[in-house]
Amino acid sequence: MKRWESDSGLRRLVREKKEGVLGRRAFLARLGGATAGAAAASLIGGAAPARAQKKVVVTMWDTEPNPATRAAVKAIVEDFHKLHKDIEIHAEGMGWSDMDRKLQAAMAAKSPPTASHTQTYVVTSFKAKGLIEPVDDLVKALGEDRIFPSVLRWMKYPDGKYWGLTHAWGADNLGGRGDYLAGTGVDPRSWKTWDDWLRDLPKLNKAPQYYGLSLAGIPFFVNEDVYMWTGANGGSIFDDKGNPALESPQVLGMLEFWKKLRAFLPAGWASHDYLETLSAWAAGKTTQVYMWGRTAGYIDQYAPPDKRNPDIFQMWPKTIGPMGKAPLTQFDNEPWVFYADAPKEEKAAAKEFLRFFFKKENYRRYCDSVPVHLLSIFKEDFADPAYMNHPERKRWKPWLDAQLKWVEIGRAHPLLICNPQDMLVPWIGDVAAAPILADMVMAVVERGRDPRAAAKEAGDKISRDIIGKAKG
Repeated sequence: MKRWESDSGLRRLVREKKEGVLGRRAFLARLGGATAGAAAASLIGGAAPARAQKKVVVTMWDTEPNPATRAAVKAIVEDFHKLHKDIEIHAEGMGWSDMDRKLQAAMAAKSPPTASHTQTYVVTSFKAKGLIEPVDDLVKALGEDRIFPSVLRWMKYPDGKYWGLTHAWGADNLGGRGDYLAGTGVDPRSWKTWDDWLRDLPKLNKAPQYYGLSLAGIPFFVNEDVYMWTGANGGSIFDDKGNPALESPQVLGMLEFWKKLRAFLPAGWASHDYLETLSAWAAGKTTQVYMWGRTAGYIDQYAPPDKRNPDIFQMWPKTIGPMGKAPLTQFDNEPWVFYADAPKEEKAAAKEFLRFFFKKENYRRYCDSVPVHLLSIFKEDFADPAYMNHPERKRWKPWLDAQLKWVEIGRAHPLLICNPQDMLVPWIGDVAAAPILADMVMAVVERGRDPRAAAKEAGDKISRDIIGKAKG
């Protein structure tokens, strides 16, 4: 991820806030629109004309810039304003890369938003630095027993408190083209191990017409594959003390496995973004990708009408390495967090809004904006015909079932968390934000470097540049 200091616009805003040129409200309003990602999203409840009644103005940033989701949030905010004329909600959507840099800038200016989405590894970092507050009152108000345990587990820390509340969830899956199986003799349902997968990949690779697999080469997405495959090989990025474990047999095995997959990846994959892999799958240029529920939109955009169904776009099993006992997938559970430095009255108003947001009629509207991706945190919804019979959930029911299965077996973990204790590593967020793991992979897979040498160098960088600085 880019640091906020690399953006001249963000540097100027932070400087003006520190110098007193901008107040908190003006700073956050301008920061919310400081990058293209936010400009593409909707700014809800902009600056209102002066009124006699004083309003509590709440700034809330989320990571769902999808136009359909922005429209849903806008409607929910407008309904909330009708009932709470003393509160004004500014709800802004942006991609995570924009969010990450804006949060960095807001922290530097000591003017965070009232609340925002973030990542699990960021919760750990912010909690350790005293930047956020527990949200136990909000969890209890919604009904702790109504929420999936697999959703709650990643926000509850050893102190017994919840430090965030997931807005919606999803699980990563291996998607495969069912129409490319004909005549190959391949049955993905039989796959259990990496060797099973590697055995059949040549039969699913018809380059340059289509490739056996597409992966994103951007560092953030490389990190995803690093920890999922390491976890599927029985290992972790960190040892029990939080130090890098990159020279372990499990990580080295992951790198060797990646080298073998390279033969089935398209040329230039190392520069491909995640969205490019989704469009390639939808357009028939690759047999397999790692995908989320929102991929349905790319299928409707790029695939022929007669192929827009789960018989063509199938769910295939993830596999385990030679030292693994169970596959591991990524859990998308970006939580709402509340910032300690935000004014008390803003935080109270934001929690009032979220209680309204999570009411069935409002939350259903939000989840329905991307029906197979923004999955409800409430167990009861998956037993509710009104929720399950949404046309898109019915059309892509195998996708929904596959995500639910990961939750049920407890093998969907947030980014870089191979084992549950990894979420307590104080510098996990710094490792996630650095290109170190991706550089290690590219050195081995693209430049032919010895895995042990690349792993040692990466581990040394983490120890020196991240852990060393964190410990002072």
